Amino acid sequence: MPNERFNSRLLLTTSDIADLLDVHPSTVKRWCNEGEIAFSKTDGGHRRIHLRDALEFADERDIRTRLDPFRPYEAHVWSALQDIRTSGDASRAVSLSLGWITQGHAERIGSLIAVLADLPDLPLSVLFDDFIFGLMHEVGEAWRAGTLRVASEHLASQVVIQSLFELRVRRNPRAPDDAPVPPTAVVGAMEGDQHHIGALCIRVILERMGWRVVYLGPDVPVEEFSGTQLDQGASLVCVSFSPPHNAADIRRAVRILGQFYRNDRPFALAVGGSGVLEPSESLLPDGPFAGQEIFRSTSDFIDWVRTLDPVRNSGSGFTTQVGKHS
Repeated sequence: MPNERFNSRLLLTTSDIADLLDVHPSTVKRWCNEGEIAFSKTDGGHRRIHLRDALEFADERDIRTRLDPFRPYEAHVWSALQDIRTSGDASRAVSLSLGWITQGHAERIGSLIAVLADLPDLPLSVLFDDFIFGLMHEVGEAWRAGTLRVASEHLASQVVIQSLFELRVRRNPRAPDDAPVPPTAVVGAMEGDQHHIGALCIRVILERMGWRVVYLGPDVPVEEFSGTQLDQGASLVCVSFSPPHNAADIRRAVRILGQFYRNDRPFALAVGGSGVLEPSESLLPDGPFAGQEIFRSTSDFIDWVRTLDPVRNSGSGFTTQVGKHS
């Protein structure tokens, strides 16, 4: 990064360095006092350490940091992380990821998702809505414009999908033995829809909120959502739609789900994804469901799920920071 030394964004506090090196801030101050790490001071007397000096110190001490997988882009990634953490602005991270895709380094996107998912102050809704969905939108636009090969688009999608599976395995809370039976949700992508990243994000969110999720994956016939709901006693069904599905496809699916609905096995219906209706379009047809809503963001979905009776009554104790206002 040219003129990196003059980029004030790369001057870190001792708390920043402690977080990066996984040590206590007092340890960083001691290293500074002993001359182990180069630093400067603000007019107010506060220490500032340049990112490059911190990383060089980490190399000398064989200390691993979350920025190691991104060499030589550590400064770029640090700036992107700061944007997301402070304002939820993922544009820098999206641009950086698009560059990795075109350069043949799409695997770095997986590392970035893992880093973002591990940030304790970053809600999952920001990771999903602002970064993952924002990135996949830009990937699709680049493919349609002819600036990205179809193979690169597929590779990027597979990296994101694999990252979501790994996120689910690594971070799902384990229920204590005496925990109440959690409510069940059925989640999947509509018939003919091979793009199930949105559905996977919903799966991760619901499991973090204490739900048991029966995940059907991509390309699921409408009737299978209904059949699985009955078999599993699910109280929530979530159906994801992506283009070229349109408003007519969504309304048809909702009508079919309504025809299979049984009052003695009630469930709420959530429809979402990049192919859902815009707010200016006609609303979904009224159905017999215990509740129904349409979503274009996981943040709104999270707020809605929290109003459902199964969530209020589950007593699971698993509510984690999944939404912007958690």
